[in-house]
Amino acid sequence: MQKLQEGKKTIPGSNSPQRGAFSLVELLVVISIIGVLVAMLLPAINSAREAGRQVACKNNLRQFGVGMTAHSNKSGTYCSGAFDWQHDGAVTEVGWVADMVNDGIPVGKMLCNSNPSQISAAYADLLSLDASSVPAFNQTAMLGTPARMAPDGSPITNPCRLIMEQSLGSGSDQRVQLVQSQIFNKFYNTNYTASWWLVRSGVLLDGNGNLQSTVAGVPASLASRQSTSGPLSVTSASLGTVSASFLPLLACGASSGSLPAGMGSNQAGSPMVMSFTPGPVVNPTMKPLRRFSARTPREGVSGWWAAWNNTTKQDYRGFAPVHKGTCNILMSDGSVQSYFDTNNDHLMNNGFLATTTNGFADSTPELPPEEVYSSWSLRP
Repeated sequence: MQKLQEGKKTIPGSNSPQRGAFSLVELLVVISIIGVLVAMLLPAINSAREAGRQVACKNNLRQFGVGMTAHSNKSGTYCSGAFDWQHDGAVTEVGWVADMVNDGIPVGKMLCNSNPSQISAAYADLLSLDASSVPAFNQTAMLGTPARMAPDGSPITNPCRLIMEQSLGSGSDQRVQLVQSQIFNKFYNTNYTASWWLVRSGVLLDGNGNLQSTVAGVPASLASRQSTSGPLSVTSASLGTVSASFLPLLACGASSGSLPAGMGSNQAGSPMVMSFTPGPVVNPTMKPLRRFSARTPREGVSGWWAAWNNTTKQDYRGFAPVHKGTCNILMSDGSVQSYFDTNNDHLMNNGFLATTTNGFADSTPELPPEEVYSSWSLRP
């Protein structure tokens, strides 16, 4: 009996032996095993979380697709324009974000949580743009609708008009507070980037094949409504030769610039996403097509049609593979497709030749041209 009890302690007043404390070596072994198990589980947990975020992102895009279809049934176009104060007008009244928020869809709450950018580049203009530097024609759209009276006699004025009429300075506290309370806090925000097709849909060319502006004093530009066909219409989408399942409308947005002032949980300097993709540019320089000389023919290998058709592609660098190398894209048929960034350069290549300046790591198409429409015109 004495041998059996040897090496063990007995609680006073009790015949039951008490085991000694864990040794340091035993504790270290247990901690190491727990560490190994955690290390094995973390990737699976992170993958599950990202899978959940990607599903939520796809659901957002599908709901936006439903909203655009509803808008097209009322107006004939999928949206009223881009979420872009300078080019399209007052952001609480014009643009696909305004269309949905004003129909009860809180776009600003439906962000892609995998995207490090949580705010739109539209806020760069809202916070800092000097409206007097914009052509007069655009200023009218930027003002939005005139003020109206509420039932109690108080004036109702959209915040974009207030910024301009009160001459609120760039980055001033009053301007920042107005933008936050009247625009950001009311869910006029997004971190999805619209395609050029959705908000511009086509180019307006003169007889020589050059981009033209329909308004004097407004320079010709692929970003301008005055040089393009405007928001995508149901007729344009259906009469072209492009399948609705191949025409992109919205996608996870790529970073473009830094936020000039804090907005909500977004600190000054936070990355923003561009409002919409740049449109058709030359492969591989990524610049707009050169101007043609007077009386340039349309037909023939040296004609302007061949130049547009054979040298330009849509610049989709505004779309980003934020879901561990995958980018979600809403198509005009309402479907959401996912495409993988095969070379991990954080850009989605749709057929551009890689150079040292355009950012592509190689020339492998990650957005296959036969699946994601990339030409300059919807017409044959």
